[in-house]
Amino acid sequence: MSLRSSKKLKKIQHLENLITELINTEENYIKDLSNVVECYLQEFRTPNPRVCIPGDLRGCKAQLVFANIEDIYYWHKESFYGALKKHRQSPKDLAKVFLKSESQFHIYAKYSGNKAKSHYIVTEYANYFDAVRKHFNQKLDLNNILCTPIQRLPRYKLILENIGELLKELEGDWQPICEAKAMIERVLATVNDFTAIQSINNFHGDISDQGKLVYHNFLTCKYKEKKTRYYVFLFTRIIIFTKKIDPKRKYSSATYNYKLEMPMNKVSVKELHNKRFSMIYAEPNVEELILICFGEDETIHNLWLQKIHEQIRMQRELIADLVNPSTESEREVV
Repeated sequence: MSLRSSKKLKKIQHLENLITELINTEENYIKDLSNVVECYLQEFRTPNPRVCIPGDLRGCKAQLVFANIEDIYYWHKESFYGALKKHRQSPKDLAKVFLKSESQFHIYAKYSGNKAKSHYIVTEYANYFDAVRKHFNQKLDLNNILCTPIQRLPRYKLILENIGELLKELEGDWQPICEAKAMIERVLATVNDFTAIQSINNFHGDISDQGKLVYHNFLTCKYKEKKTRYYVFLFTRIIIFTKKIDPKRKYSSATYNYKLEMPMNKVSVKELHNKRFSMIYAEPNVEELILICFGEDETIHNLWLQKIHEQIRMQRELIADLVNPSTESEREVV
């Protein structure tokens, strides 16, 4: 056997090992989820629980602990896992399984957004959950098991990336696998956005009424002669300035304390020298709000300017359409 043939066989074997890893880790993942659903969660539902449940843990707190993990469990067990096994001989068909499941993967957004609250409650009632763990002879504590859904999407991304690289080296049809990996990346971005939004504290409105989250990142601003590094959320209707608080515990999430806001239909932006730009919110009978801002680097700075200008333009077009509906149809024709 030639050296070239030997290398190719090793790559084919590695590819088969990666697909086996995908299937085996999916099976183990379902087992972890079943430990939560069929042990811990069922304890809350049985009329005669084996371990006495603290009275104030029932109801809302219990829902926060488990969120929608049951939906995740049954979808993987009854649908996704079987499809992966069925198409394990064809990387192209495996990719199709992922791509067809994009909408289902978004159930992870709700779960991830709730994870920090879940961790806090499980820690608060550690004695109870440890007693349940011992009763069911579980090795891992509940907080560790509840982290597995958070870790699963990045694991898919890594395995798909490795499969795609091998297929490309083998001159196989690697593009569908790359599309599947890109889909997981989109889902991860959505999950991260949702988690961040859920972690904004002390905002006095309804965050869900502020439109789509367009961009979020750090932005340093001078406000009332004080320079502050804000973490900023740009929605279609509003821009919110927060102070990011990094998590103190492993697997917990960062939080964002509300500081300032500007409605996008009332904001004006002016580019300044030395890579700065001003944001001004001015309205009758309201104190004028002026911020002098700059991004973390040139790329982020320019992206902030682009995104803010786009949202201001969209708000102006929306107002123009409301005042004169004919402008909308004219713009569509053009």
